[in-house]
Amino acid sequence: MSDAPQTPTQLPATQTNVPVYVGPPLDSIKTIVASEFQVKDAYLDPYGIPTVQVTREPAKEKFQRLLDQLRQQGLIAAIRGSRGSGDVLTIKIFQKPSPKPPRQVIYLALFLATILTVFVAGYLLWLAQLQQGFIQTIVPNSNIYLEAIAFVAGLVAIIGLHEFGHKAAARHHKMDATLPYFVPGPPPIGTFGAVISLRSPPANRDQLFDLGLSGPLVGFVVTIVVIILSVIFGIYLSPAQVQQAQQQYGASSTDWSAWPFQQPALTIIVSSLATPLRSGTGGGILFDPQLSFAAQIGALLTFLNLVPMWQLDGGHISRSVFGESGHRTATVIGLFILIAARYYPFAFLVLAFMLFSRRGFAGVEPLDDVSPVSNSRKLIYFVGLVMLLLTFVVAPPFLSG
Repeated sequence: MSDAPQTPTQLPATQTNVPVYVGPPLDSIKTIVASEFQVKDAYLDPYGIPTVQVTREPAKEKFQRLLDQLRQQGLIAAIRGSRGSGDVLTIKIFQKPSPKPPRQVIYLALFLATILTVFVAGYLLWLAQLQQGFIQTIVPNSNIYLEAIAFVAGLVAIIGLHEFGHKAAARHHKMDATLPYFVPGPPPIGTFGAVISLRSPPANRDQLFDLGLSGPLVGFVVTIVVIILSVIFGIYLSPAQVQQAQQQYGASSTDWSAWPFQQPALTIIVSSLATPLRSGTGGGILFDPQLSFAAQIGALLTFLNLVPMWQLDGGHISRSVFGESGHRTATVIGLFILIAARYYPFAFLVLAFMLFSRRGFAGVEPLDDVSPVSNSRKLIYFVGLVMLLLTFVVAPPFLSG
């Protein structure tokens, strides 16, 4: 999940998060803008913000070059359509905020705390397995600490690389972003995930799209890897043990009857394809319980992030593809998806954030909200929808309230 700053498109008298403009004079700003656009008018708005009106034309590449020029002088800009005038674009110039230097100790402390809480969750998960008796009979010499470490490795890899996917996209587009803030949590998962914070807004809808999709895409791929590892490190079972396993665990991870209440389609498909990697004699295979559960949580987190609402990753994607009004519609649809799938606490949490942010349904605005997302990304959007469907699962009891 990513957190992005809002584009300073307005400057009410009481607003303090946008620095007062103290940059070059209006004539200099007009000259800079004129190097890329055909200027029609230039003035200071009632709040002293340099405002330049230019002729409407394809603006994506030109505005990107303009941003590069302005950054050299500590400035940023936002471009929007002008109300009541379809042939004019309005560019506002702002002082670039100076974010506080990141405190590395916070990242490290939260990461170590999350490692600890996920380790405790993995320990308790394996302890519960042992107490049920079946695992004790087939792996009597298991090391509970190593099993907990396996759970940590699988889950933290999925969450951490998801966030570094966002970080890589931000770095590629020259956006300033923090390292991941890991959030420790209680069992049975041990974490609430992680988040990076953008310290500069995306320049256009292409960058917003890449920012939103990169994390879930990386997390999706890593989840597949963890599923495969759960098969490779699975436990051979005799025919009698297979029956015992079915009594304890219910439907197999390769059984479609487990969808969508026990397993997402992703784990069923990948497990089925990976099973031949362990060709035992007779009986069956019990996929490594710790890695298998980590993969299920990874798929669940990918699904929740891809729900197309507000400022979730799926919200960034829908905002970039459909614009402001389409994003509001997508947010309503996303809320219904969460409620229908019984993710009541998560739906309530997102609604609470929407309320306390005082921005309602609004998503992250790119600096250039005039230029549409590229055609290639419109096609890739369907990849995101496929990922959403493959990771969909009805909320497990500990997440349904």
